[in-house]
Amino acid sequence: MQFYNNTFLLFLATISSATAQTGGALSECANGGCTLGEYCVGNSFLKDVDDTGEYGCSKCNGSRDWWPCNFETTCFCNAEGAPRIPPAPKSRLNVNAALDTCRDVLTEDIFNNIVQPRSEEGKQLFTYAGLCDAIANYNQHHDEKFAQMGTMSQIRQELAAFLTHALVETDGFSVTREEHHCVNPITGLDGNVYCMPCKEQFYVKETKTCTQSYFVDEQTYNQYCDLTRQNNQGCSCTVSGVQMANVPLQNNSRAPAIGYVRADDMYFRRGSFDTSFNYGYMGAGISIMGDAQYFCERPDLLATNPQFAWQTGIYKWMEHQPYEFGSTAHKQALKGNFGGTINVLNGPLECPSSMNISEKHVQMVRDRVREICRAGSLLGVMLELNQCENPYDRDCPRCDGIEEIYYSCQQDGSCPECTDWGENLISTAPTVTPAIIQSPTFEEWGKYWQPSGPTINGATTSYSSPVWYSIVSLVV
Repeated sequence: MQFYNNTFLLFLATISSATAQTGGALSECANGGCTLGEYCVGNSFLKDVDDTGEYGCSKCNGSRDWWPCNFETTCFCNAEGAPRIPPAPKSRLNVNAALDTCRDVLTEDIFNNIVQPRSEEGKQLFTYAGLCDAIANYNQHHDEKFAQMGTMSQIRQELAAFLTHALVETDGFSVTREEHHCVNPITGLDGNVYCMPCKEQFYVKETKTCTQSYFVDEQTYNQYCDLTRQNNQGCSCTVSGVQMANVPLQNNSRAPAIGYVRADDMYFRRGSFDTSFNYGYMGAGISIMGDAQYFCERPDLLATNPQFAWQTGIYKWMEHQPYEFGSTAHKQALKGNFGGTINVLNGPLECPSSMNISEKHVQMVRDRVREICRAGSLLGVMLELNQCENPYDRDCPRCDGIEEIYYSCQQDGSCPECTDWGENLISTAPTVTPAIIQSPTFEEWGKYWQPSGPTINGATTSYSSPVWYSIVSLVV
């Protein structure tokens, strides 16, 4: 039986070698090739890669398994003239095609119990209809679906984790624009919104006021511009920054607006998941609209359009993939690994969750733990805080310290939601009564052990069933 055993080991080695060479997932162009009418194109936002040329994506349309074809999101199939929307990293789970996420899982009643904005602008932006539209639009343009992959339990897990992080990032769905970058926003006669930026040390959160104008010490506003991410990898911005605006206001209606900048010239944090920096807005435009400049030219849409506010969060959830992990928050949620979602989204800012990080982020982790208990209870599902069987698995990051937060907050009473979490689970087990199967008799077992089996290396085996043969050949 040594021959069959060696063959099996060689098969495993072949799989392992292919996985190591390709990073685990070939481009869809190389993995079967593009269909008629489609062409293999490059995701220049993600990597410096061309459509054509010696190392262009056109070389992937077959079976090439080296650069740039060995990463699933670098090269992708796209129909000529269609919006150029890259794929999301795949979970390898099946699409639950018969399911409508909002109709069948996230009802408006459940949504309203989780999403409870305190501010009027939050109530106008973070709406149920906006989220449902965002889910439908994203899923229409991506094979890897948000909240529609795998089992019903996995879908509930993903929604609970996603809404938990969105809640913490937006201060309970109440902040629509990063507060100290947009103090007292006003709308000019030209219809544009204008923001008063404020340095953090001069911002008073309790009154939402600024004690000193940003332009006392600065000639221009020059925040959230990464000069290394330009052209195909980020919205255009310059080291000189943006000039203070002359806000067009109605004559004699109020004092002149001093210290303001047009909101659409600023790339500060907006949306449900902290879209920020010039490259963040470009990436969102590519994923959602197939248009790199879409949010570069009007970033404030994320603070005024409910669908875009939610959908830019879905984009980050589905596609943000730190190099050191090779995974997404989407994939971690489907594994039931809540700690992994924290690490993918926030990395060393919050993981490990201890006093070695800033007190602000320690509190944010505490909030995430409390809110996953609440969202999980409302959706009737449980997630593990750190669900990794192999601590060295790059596709399963942990967030050490959250277990301690989970247990200590129950002891001090700061997270009563966690105490009752396990009592609110929804069973997804089959409702069919199982049949009672009688054990086989000794005579029935014996028929598998007649000495009439196949001959291996000159010896006759003591089994005749092909099934038994298959099992023994693998384990011996």
